[in-house]
Amino acid sequence: MTQPGSLGGAPYRALAICSILFVVGQYGQVVLASRRVRESIELRFENAALVEQLRAETAAAHRARRDAEHANTAKSQFLAAASHDLRQPVHAQGLFLQALSQTDLAAPQRRILQNAQTANVASTDMLNTLLDFSRLEAGVITPRPRAFELQPLLDKIENELAPLADAKRLIYRTPQTDLAIVSDPALLELVLRNLVLNAIRYTERGGVLIGCRRRRAGVSIEVYDTGIGIPVDKREDIFREFYQLGNPERDRHKGLGLGLAIARGIAASLDHPLSLSSKVGSGSVFRILVPRTLDAGRDARLDDAPAAASAESGRLVGARILIVDDDAIVRDAMVALLSGWGCLCWAFEDPTDVTERPPQGPPPDALICDYRLRRGQTGAEAIATLRQHWGRPIPAILITGDTAPVRMREALDSGVPLIHKPVRPDLLQKALAALILPGRPPVGPVGAEVRRGPETTDLVRAEG
Repeated sequence: MTQPGSLGGAPYRALAICSILFVVGQYGQVVLASRRVRESIELRFENAALVEQLRAETAAAHRARRDAEHANTAKSQFLAAASHDLRQPVHAQGLFLQALSQTDLAAPQRRILQNAQTANVASTDMLNTLLDFSRLEAGVITPRPRAFELQPLLDKIENELAPLADAKRLIYRTPQTDLAIVSDPALLELVLRNLVLNAIRYTERGGVLIGCRRRRAGVSIEVYDTGIGIPVDKREDIFREFYQLGNPERDRHKGLGLGLAIARGIAASLDHPLSLSSKVGSGSVFRILVPRTLDAGRDARLDDAPAAASAESGRLVGARILIVDDDAIVRDAMVALLSGWGCLCWAFEDPTDVTERPPQGPPPDALICDYRLRRGQTGAEAIATLRQHWGRPIPAILITGDTAPVRMREALDSGVPLIHKPVRPDLLQKALAALILPGRPPVGPVGAEVRRGPETTDLVRAEG
């Protein structure tokens, strides 16, 4: 019999068991809570470390992007500066060669001159390639789409580039087409020209074919070649600027590696998809998809303004042309060229020289101004000063060798026609003829007055 107060009874045993379970449960809760606290602290430290790592990586990414932007800006500035400095002498050389071609030369001299002009054209083409790239970077390419027939454009490209294929013993073919499309003819020509030049440069056997296919509401213009082909892993690289496939020695006859980058950039600005198919060792085909029009009608005319300007070139005889350029060699070259065309011209280094000692007689018929003058003055400002001096809106042309994006936008905003150095003499002649008013009678004797400074005046006469 259990004594009163004994701890051996069933209720006490149950209570003891419950107490033990409670203590064990509390201990477990403490252990679990401790673990959660420890994990929370560890997680907080891990989060802090991740945040710090993320901050460091973000800062590194910002620095890398900033460095890349600086490098890209420096590259653009270098290209613009190098292009400008190279354009000046090449521009003057082209003008002198053209002026020389207008004189009497013996047959051997004529052949040497033609070789020199060929070399000058090659230099001009390379510089113009850099100019096209700069235009893309500057964002000053504005497409002006219209309806026109495709065949005249293809014929023009064939007439100009087929001789390059003939020189490599390649077959050049452009099947006839009656299709009419909607695009900017000048920009589309630049795209196709770069694609065809690329095909000719990288093809040693076989030939080049430029064909057209109807594609629903569009036309697929396709440039085929039987060249080296492009590996799959290189098909994106070839559209990068200055990248050339299979040209480690940087053969200058294969260009600068900008043609396809320019073609893709212009195609994108035209909203014309550009695609590529290729097989290594068998050749490639580039396709550009252009909207098609069923009725080119009255809008299907290629620009014939140059022909009209050429017909008016006779009006340059006796035209009074005033030149402002801070480069003495360029001034002399311009005077020699214009004199050969029968113009009466004056050349000045600074527009203030003009206002202080203006040419005798009526105002000039046209102004030709370099864009970048001394003391930070621009050609647009010089033109405004000269127009104010004479009190009339004298027709003007800006000529520049500066391809910096900012400068190109500034020149474009001036509203004055802009021609880039080196200037092709025939294009300058047509541009001037388009500015001279129809029906303007010849003024004064045929010749050129060159004013190199306030104290010196030379009169150069041309027979005619």
